[in-house]
Amino acid sequence: MKLAEFFGIMLGDGNLTKIKKYKIANYQIRVVGDSRYDKEYLINYVQPLIKQLFGGVKVNIKKQNFKNGLNVTAYGLRLVEFLESKGFKPGDKIRNQTTIPSWVKTNPKFLRACLCGLYDTDGSVYKLTNQNSFQFSFRNYNFTLINDVRNSLLSMNINCSKISKGNEITITKKSELRFC
Repeated sequence: MKLAEFFGIMLGDGNLTKIKKYKIANYQIRVVGDSRYDKEYLINYVQPLIKQLFGGVKVNIKKQNFKNGLNVTAYGLRLVEFLESKGFKPGDKIRNQTTIPSWVKTNPKFLRACLCGLYDTDGSVYKLTNQNSFQFSFRNYNFTLINDVRNSLLSMNINCSKISKGNEITITKKSELRFC
């Protein structure tokens, strides 16, 4: 289940790089967050998760100098090839329309874990104005992924909105806000 959750994290805030030109190669995975809000999550959860899943691979954490970004990066050809074999495409996730792979969708426990990883990275919870209720929102610009997330929630009998603004799904029913 941890691999499925990590896959969700990668679908949200991760990327996979596989570049080989001439004698130079760059094989890496990276999860990026905001150093102001995501530091504890990245250092205390994502970094150990990568080490646990991939046999103690060396994981670097580096703050971007020009922004508030914080990168968690691990390097290795085998690591990249393994994630590719599981359905994660290198390069731009939106252009590639990278989405939830079938090995995750066909297992309800994996699907729940993957959705939790996605909501950890691209989800938010907020109080509705002048009401005593909350809304759980998921926003992503990969249209294939947002459709997959919506269909996955519905397959788990979790009521959610239609896709609004072309990139957002919300869950409002109080009993369904705790699916992770």
